[in-house]
Amino acid sequence: MTKRSYATVNPCIMCQPMGSALAFKGIENTMVLYHGSQGCSTYMRLQLAHHFREPVDIASSSLSEKGAVYGGRENLKKGLRNVINRYNPKVIGVATTCLAETIGDDVPAIIREFKEEEGIGNDPEKDIIIIPVSTPSYGESHVSGYIKALEAVVRRFAESHGEERAVKNPNGKLNLIPVESLSPPDVRELKEILEATAGNYIFLPDISETFDAPLSDNLPKIAQGGTPLSEIADMPNSRASFGLGIVSKNLALEYLKESYGMPGYSVPIPIGLSKTDTFFMELVNILGCPIPEKYQKERGRLLDAMVDVHKYLYGVKAAVYGDPDMVFSLTTFMLELGMDPVLVATGSKSRDFGMMIGQIFGEIRPELAPVVLDGIDFDSLNDAVSNCSPEILIGNSNGRYIAKARGIPLVRVGLPIHDRVGAQRILTVGYRGALELLDRITNTILEATDTFTAPVQAEPAAYDGLRFERNV
Repeated sequence: MTKRSYATVNPCIMCQPMGSALAFKGIENTMVLYHGSQGCSTYMRLQLAHHFREPVDIASSSLSEKGAVYGGRENLKKGLRNVINRYNPKVIGVATTCLAETIGDDVPAIIREFKEEEGIGNDPEKDIIIIPVSTPSYGESHVSGYIKALEAVVRRFAESHGEERAVKNPNGKLNLIPVESLSPPDVRELKEILEATAGNYIFLPDISETFDAPLSDNLPKIAQGGTPLSEIADMPNSRASFGLGIVSKNLALEYLKESYGMPGYSVPIPIGLSKTDTFFMELVNILGCPIPEKYQKERGRLLDAMVDVHKYLYGVKAAVYGDPDMVFSLTTFMLELGMDPVLVATGSKSRDFGMMIGQIFGEIRPELAPVVLDGIDFDSLNDAVSNCSPEILIGNSNGRYIAKARGIPLVRVGLPIHDRVGAQRILTVGYRGALELLDRITNTILEATDTFTAPVQAEPAAYDGLRFERNV
């Protein structure tokens, strides 16, 4: 917060329930229900629909003043009943909002009571499985809401077979559990890499189709795609779990490691050269496979492009903001390009964020001394931008007001992007993603500065008077 305010002004984060929706929407035949007021689900639907340009259904228990006073037990039961009757899902993710948490509703107990009344079991192969997750908005951010929801999903499906959880049936697969910042093309790129290296894998959550579906004549009530339920239940039998993101703790990966003794590895989001190298090298170490020639060539093309544009990017002062793990990898890429990230910020509170950013500067550009902030709002970011005077902003579209007011170009990366189309088609991970991001950053700088001119070289004196005639 700024020195002149005692409240958050235009937060740099979104609500915890939104993060839960991102996780639940990447699971096959799953519907999301918010236990809270109607406005909460409306807000989340709006934000997600504007970013992904896809219809996003989120149900609500529609708590009113009466529910706030007497409890929302009956509202939640009625909401669950309506979702089952109208959508016929296999899974319902129930996320709590501020109101439900404030009045103290015991959501797991209400769900157990509802299932007994309706005769619903816990077997995901036969009955509807209902997964509650506590996500009050005043607690943390969409980042933690996503993390909590994924852990709840993995825990519920892994434990759904009771005593069978102790029986190990190796499937030879690799689990990949990413952070919340990925786009559908990012997911498709990672799945393609896993197909070429691991062969068999389980990707959770898979939003490649649910948030970027092709146009069809008959719009399904629940978007097709997502991680199959049978694969989630099979995750404890995999050879290892691979997590993307090292700033925020991956609770699903930790659960599989602690409960099943499964090897768990976490690497940064593979954005840029070195972080993508790390991703591939870790895959090689786990799987014992070579890096496919296709990706070695893509790496070479990225290096070639970095050399081509180095003269335009070197020393350019940048401000990078967004989700912690996304900012960490983006900052690393900026340093690799010779840029000067003078301001590195995230709206999420993270005790490790500043330390990790400091480490990466020490490894690549120790002479730089950036301003590193976490847990801030856009009012604070605006003050920091004023003090640091960056030449370019890199982050989500909520920073557009700062960019416009100060005449600084903005490269839109991350979530949300709702003032431009195509956010659901932006690729940032892997060597190809880094190449596309590199072009966007460079062209934004060239357009803003208008300094590019085609090289003009004098004709060598030896060519004077020289004429080339065509032989006939």
